[in-house]
Amino acid sequence: MTWSFPLTLARLALSWGLWLCLTVSAQAQLAEIDPAQDVTPLFDELMFLGSIDPDPGAALRAFRNGDFQHQMVTARYGMHYAPETWAAAELRNTAPSDGRAGDGFVLTMDAPAVSGVRLYLVRETGLTETLLDYSVFEPFETSEHAVAQLRSPEFLLAPTEQVTILAHVQHGPFTSFDLALRTPSALNEAVFAWGVGMTAFYAFALCCILFFLGFQFAMRNALGMWNAGLFLAFLALIAFVDGLLFRFLYPQSPGAQSLVGFFILFAISGLGFLVAAAALPKGRLARGAQALAGLSALGYAFALAQPGPVAVTLSYGLIAMMLGANLLVALRVRHDRVAPNVGVVTLTALAGVGAALVIGLALWGRAGAWLDAPAVMRIVFALMLIAVMTALTVNVMALRRRQLAAVQDRLHAVEAEALRSRELLEAERNYVRARELASHRQRQLATASHDLKQPLFSLRMTFDAIASDMKPDIRARLNEAFDYLDGLARGYVDSTVPDKDAPEEPPAEAYPVHVPLATVAQMFQGEAVSKGLRLRVVPSAVETTAPPLVLMRILTNLVSNAIKYTDRGGVVVGLRHADGPAIVVCDSGPGLTREEIAQFRNPYEKGATSQGHGLGLSVCFELAEKNGMTLTVTSKPGQGSCFALSLRAQIPSQVA
Repeated sequence: MTWSFPLTLARLALSWGLWLCLTVSAQAQLAEIDPAQDVTPLFDELMFLGSIDPDPGAALRAFRNGDFQHQMVTARYGMHYAPETWAAAELRNTAPSDGRAGDGFVLTMDAPAVSGVRLYLVRETGLTETLLDYSVFEPFETSEHAVAQLRSPEFLLAPTEQVTILAHVQHGPFTSFDLALRTPSALNEAVFAWGVGMTAFYAFALCCILFFLGFQFAMRNALGMWNAGLFLAFLALIAFVDGLLFRFLYPQSPGAQSLVGFFILFAISGLGFLVAAAALPKGRLARGAQALAGLSALGYAFALAQPGPVAVTLSYGLIAMMLGANLLVALRVRHDRVAPNVGVVTLTALAGVGAALVIGLALWGRAGAWLDAPAVMRIVFALMLIAVMTALTVNVMALRRRQLAAVQDRLHAVEAEALRSRELLEAERNYVRARELASHRQRQLATASHDLKQPLFSLRMTFDAIASDMKPDIRARLNEAFDYLDGLARGYVDSTVPDKDAPEEPPAEAYPVHVPLATVAQMFQGEAVSKGLRLRVVPSAVETTAPPLVLMRILTNLVSNAIKYTDRGGVVVGLRHADGPAIVVCDSGPGLTREEIAQFRNPYEKGATSQGHGLGLSVCFELAEKNGMTLTVTSKPGQGSCFALSLRAQIPSQVA
């Protein structure tokens, strides 16, 4: 089970809905107009003629001669021109002729993204009135629009009067439209309802997309952000079809219509290819999807140079390729590590089924007048937006939870390793202290033995002088006692004398500096994070022969002090090569004065706020000096401190 496959099906369903309304047909009859009826649909009463002749007189003659037909047909000048249709219908006002005044009516036409419309009213007297002369290539006129529909001015029909309605339509991307006759009061009510519904739809869609985009940005999920961009492009296409972009963005620049429309179409294909690239692992296929996104940009450049049906066909072809690419990506990419949420899968499936049902109803003409092309677009868009947002959001949250669990496991492992390192370091310290104490005691015993040698010698000389009067056995036992004491004293002294014939100590082996640096990072990273500090340890390829345990003791003391006395900022540990390799430990703490630096060199000297014994820095200076290294301090009060430990016998690492 994958998430990519349902998301791709969602995008497929959304795109099918956007280019619906190509299969609508109609039949025509005489329309009986009842003034008491607020709305009279006229599309089913229309007859059609495919003609490029704009003359209404010729169209009227063809209509009365029976040249019109029930099926919608179109004609065009050439492949670079929009298809054109003449539509006509007979209307009769059924109001009784009782001396009453004429009834007022308004014609409304729902023609999404239409290029041009001319509406004519032909009365029985032969008088022809031009009700509407709309062109997308003219500045926007508010009086010609009722929200997203075109409208005529109010006109009167006398009781029992019969008229002919002629409509010359230059289609846009949709070769369908809807025509209705409304009373002025009914139109006002419809305009209010349309405005509220459209405002609610766009507010809901924008809020959902922006929330989704912000969430995916916070999660650093490129796939989710590209999907949000793709839905924004689809929403822009719906707004373009509704005429909202023309109305609010460039009402006095009709020439921008073509530029904006082609930009949206090619943006949809380009963003779709980027969605496919984000879903693929880095490699040849991902680069190929990015190249196709670049091809969409070239397609837009071609549309600017050659606008027309060829450019429209190219944009549709790229969108079809984009949907196919996402379908292949969905079949190829697997997210088996994330178990899908049953509720989310159900919601996505229901949204997909609902979108398919809406599209199917519109395609087979079972939805009625309430489900035209823009309505299909909005319904499918809303369903797919909810499904994709929910699926991707839950998927990202599941991935983040798994990553957090993995980080927690790794953190526990690092903490355990740091604890072992601390225990080993403490054991090494105890061993060094015990060895130093034993050596000190041995030197004290040797000194005492050396001091006893002279009194023993004098005592023996005195004994020899008075031993002539003693019994032989007593004299022999006392001589044995003196010999034992003399041998014991000589043995303790001899054990402390260096053996000149002993072999020389082998030279210390070099090891990489990054080993103790990495250990320090593991030991103190958790402590730094708990204080809100950043501990940065820069790795190095330099090797040194400094005693590793000594180096670790110095570094752990310096880093521990730096974290302890730093409240904000961070601590940096790394290697400096300015005056020879040296390990530096720099912090952003309170800093030290010269007097404090000199004071802390001495053991048992500590600051007023220190909780320790005042041995940390003094031990560091002493260990560095005893092992052929130099520890220097650079510090300014309020600006932090920087300790530099020069290394001995350092050599460049031969390991890359």
